Amino acid sequence: MSATNRVRTAVADGRVRWLAMVAAIAIGLAASALHWTGLFVGGVLCGAVAADRRRALLAGFGFGVLVWVVFALSLAVSGDFDAYLAMGQITAVSAVIPVATATLGALSRWLV
Repeated sequence: MSATNRVRTAVADGRVRWLAMVAAIAIGLAASALHWTGLFVGGVLCGAVAADRRRALLAGFGFGVLVWVVFALSLAVSGDFDAYLAMGQITAVSAVIPVATATLGALSRWLV
């Protein structure tokens, strides 16, 4: 049995799919904390365990939003969130990059 067939069999079961999604999110968050390519990896993992292509795209988008929220919370805890918001266009770019990268990674679902 190929790896693709094993993933499809696992995704067919709802409980396994949710556990796999939680694991994909945890791995993606850990990877994105180490390097920016972790955003892409997290999107790929979330897209791979989604039920269908549309949900894969939404999962990648949601993962990107989650990464940005975690980043914003870390800035809020350190007291730098106001300075972050004052940066203007850099703030907008830094909010779009994780969402776009994770969503692009989730598009890999169309390959399988």
